[in-house]
Amino acid sequence: MPDISPVKHILALVDGTESSLHAAEMAIDLALALRARLTAMAVVDTDTLRQLLSVRILVDAEMGEFEKELQESARRHLDDVCRRAAHRALAIDKVLATGNSEAMVPKEVEARGVDMIALGGFHSSRVTRDLLARQRQQIVDHAACPVLVVK
Repeated sequence: MPDISPVKHILALVDGTESSLHAAEMAIDLALALRARLTAMAVVDTDTLRQLLSVRILVDAEMGEFEKELQESARRHLDDVCRRAAHRALAIDKVLATGNSEAMVPKEVEARGVDMIALGGFHSSRVTRDLLARQRQQIVDHAACPVLVVK
């Protein structure tokens, strides 16, 4: 039977929340069913850290340590998703990026030829006051491919 699926590569955004874990699980299921490639991506938002530093909520010494902790946490979440995929005999790429997710995700989508993004759900009522919800909404709004939002 010929492979006619329009989805050949899925990007699962991983941020450590329960909804992003559900999205990663769904992405694993879809990648297996569609015989698609899967990439798990985490973004450490260094732009927000710099903003906190500029308004003196963080000091230089704290920023370096906080960024290191965020990167270690992101690696653990990516490794967890990779283990879950490996248990299902699915090869998976992982990407740990730093910067602004609103900029980094589209770059990764284009560079890897991603056909679908899977991300954790969010409450639209929180978009104005919740950084993570706002970032997810921006990805949904500006994605060049379909976005699967998983609760």
